[in-house]
Amino acid sequence: MEERGFEIRTLEHTADVGFEVSSPAAPGLFEGAARALLSVMFEGGLPRTGRRRERLELEAPDLETLLVRWLEELIFRVQTRGAVPVRTRVRLDPAPGGWRLEAGLEEVPLAEVADRFATEVKAATYHGLVVEEADGHWRARVILDV
Repeated sequence: MEERGFEIRTLEHTADVGFEVSSPAAPGLFEGAARALLSVMFEGGLPRTGRRRERLELEAPDLETLLVRWLEELIFRVQTRGAVPVRTRVRLDPAPGGWRLEAGLEEVPLAEVADRFATEVKAATYHGLVVEEADGHWRARVILDV
């Protein structure tokens, strides 16, 4: 899977952890948000490819809700399934009543990277959430409950 370009910037927040992601394309924004989430949860880097491939489909009425659902699903996979999605490839399409996300994930077992676990993320929040496009460039701001 080829990765799209994106930039990540950590945000200071009094009680939680936040980040901003920017990308020339909306799918890259979601891929960058996944990478930013994992950089909060794990330190010292993760493998660039996974051993197990999974497919994921989500829908939401808007891109903000879809981004939160996306991050929540990734948190769930780490915490409940013990699967760390080290690489993602996202496709976004308009859907009746909103947006549809289809993603290919490459995962590694949590046991393989448990020594790099840094912070438990409880949830992606709607507090200060921004997903916007301006002049052909996408930007998102997310605050995580840790």
